[in-house]
Amino acid sequence: MTRYHLINGEKVVYTAEEEAARDTEETTAAADKAANSYKIARLDSYPAIGEQLDLLFHAINADADLKVKLAGFYNAIKAVKDKYPKL
Repeated sequence: MTRYHLINGEKVVYTAEEEAARDTEETTAAADKAANSYKIARLDSYPAIGEQLDLLFHAINADADLKVKLAGFYNAIKAVKDKYPKL
């Protein structure tokens, strides 16, 4: 497959070095996509971060031991929930 690029509006064939560099870029991009495609799938599948934090808060709230172990997180979130209760 012959590749071209535009130089000053003129179609110019890639040099052998440019062709090799482009092939390397394509191979690297394909490997990166294959290695990291799970990240995109996860992003689309996870609940929103606010929902995740709320789930975590409620799990801690239901366990006295976790309230102690994760007191910093729990108390910070609880303070906001107490200040702005559900109506």
